Amino acid sequence: MISLLKKWPVKPIFATAILFFIGFQQFPIIRIGGSFKVYELLAIIILLTDIISIKKLKFANSASIAAFLFFVVSPLISYLYSNIFLGYPNGFFLRYEDANSFKFNYYVFPLLQVIYMFFNFSTFNVIAISSFIYLRFNIILKTIVVVGTCIAIYSLMAMFTVDIIALLPQYIQYKQPYDFRSSGLSQEPSFYVLYQSWICLITWYSKKIFKKRYWYILLIINVASLLLTFSTTLVSFFLILILNLLIFKSSTKRKSIVLSLLLILVLFGYYIIDHFGLYPQFEYAFVSKLMNFFTAPEHTLDSGSFRSYTSGIGIRIFKDHWLTGVGVGNSMYYMYLYEFKMGIVEFGQPLTAGTFPQNLFSIVLSEQGIIGGLSLLYFLFCSFKIIWINRNKSQYNKMFMSGILFNIAVMFSIAPAYSLFLWVFIALGLNYTKYFNSLNTKPKQVVS
Repeated sequence: MISLLKKWPVKPIFATAILFFIGFQQFPIIRIGGSFKVYELLAIIILLTDIISIKKLKFANSASIAAFLFFVVSPLISYLYSNIFLGYPNGFFLRYEDANSFKFNYYVFPLLQVIYMFFNFSTFNVIAISSFIYLRFNIILKTIVVVGTCIAIYSLMAMFTVDIIALLPQYIQYKQPYDFRSSGLSQEPSFYVLYQSWICLITWYSKKIFKKRYWYILLIINVASLLLTFSTTLVSFFLILILNLLIFKSSTKRKSIVLSLLLILVLFGYYIIDHFGLYPQFEYAFVSKLMNFFTAPEHTLDSGSFRSYTSGIGIRIFKDHWLTGVGVGNSMYYMYLYEFKMGIVEFGQPLTAGTFPQNLFSIVLSEQGIIGGLSLLYFLFCSFKIIWINRNKSQYNKMFMSGILFNIAVMFSIAPAYSLFLWVFIALGLNYTKYFNSLNTKPKQVVS
């Protein structure tokens, strides 16, 4: 096994497979406390390969070094600190007497989250550094789009008929059925919207690698599945598309075409809302939830207010444990301490044993403290800077610029940090930027 890992190009092959499987977030899985996914198994193999050949470990760029600080160094510090100085959370288990499953095991679950953080780094780094991936870039993008479209077709069918996968035994799936909302193979639409946004972007910018008629069909299916998520984060997506008109160099004619298409899409959406009497749902999803998320409401009657509430608790935990946090995966053991200290008058959705801050920045601060928070900001800054500098060099560079902006925006409503689907497309963008520049300036330096 070890000799095979050393001789065979396991890391780039498995990393490519992860790019294909990253949309399979809740099926097929193995239920062991949480959901153990196919791409997480592949990521563990990549991590094992890194451990075996640790002396040959290379970093793709400054973003990979920053990723090492965020995914490896900071989690280790917070994990050791929490075990040495904070001790066993007796109060949590007194508060939630039924929290006796594998998922809440204080000695196992946090350690698993640290391992998850480690393989996030290994996967991110190999995708960002592998010329194997770049040399097969078009075919990889094509496969990603085809796989994403298959998931979108299933998602649309599940919306209007029966979600067949949700009827399967729960040891191989963990899908929640949604009435008239597209959720793909994700746990909920707010997670699916990130993946599907990337599929739409890749479809739009990879027009040349598909037959024209086929491309139109793919685009229509994927855009429909994205819009029908009815996710509040779609507001960010459309704002970023409009912002693109300012940050990308293009002709006035092209900008006019893009602006016209966006306007047509908005008018079409308005017609659908008006024709089917969907304004109450629209107001709830895109006005009330959004306002409640960015304010500090006195209730938790919708997901926006609940996310704001839990994010606020995450900041309170950070204030009390500001240096290293309470440890990766440990925030849920401390949430109950602040349950009635956040000014909530009316509880619609209460805290449960498994609740954690519903905001990436908040959960990182609460679990990894200022060390983790600064390393996360440094990681995002390095990634953004590299893609920003190269944004006008090709159509794919523009695609990744749009994608990373939306990726960062979504982090305000998606947590935790060990969710691999948050990072793989950013890594793919760094890969393209690295080798696109190399092949245009120093071709001989590109090696497999």
